[in-house]
Amino acid sequence: MGKVKVKKKCCRSTPRCKRCPVVVLLKAREKAAKKAAKQERKDEREVGRPGKIGKIGKVGKVAKKDRKTAV
Repeated sequence: MGKVKVKKKCCRSTPRCKRCPVVVLLKAREKAAKKAAKQERKDEREVGRPGKIGKIGKVGKVAKKDRKTAV
């Protein structure tokens, strides 16, 4: 799907044309809302993974680093 060249002014036709600034703005808002919802779901899934974000993952990495410097 290519980009649409947006008109400067709305012509106020009853089914709004796809180049109308009102339609383009509404589509942009929908797209942003979908993207935000998807990111929120992704963040919720990662909270339950202790190896990825939690203390367990961070402690393991620090312990390896300390071992290398101690030897």
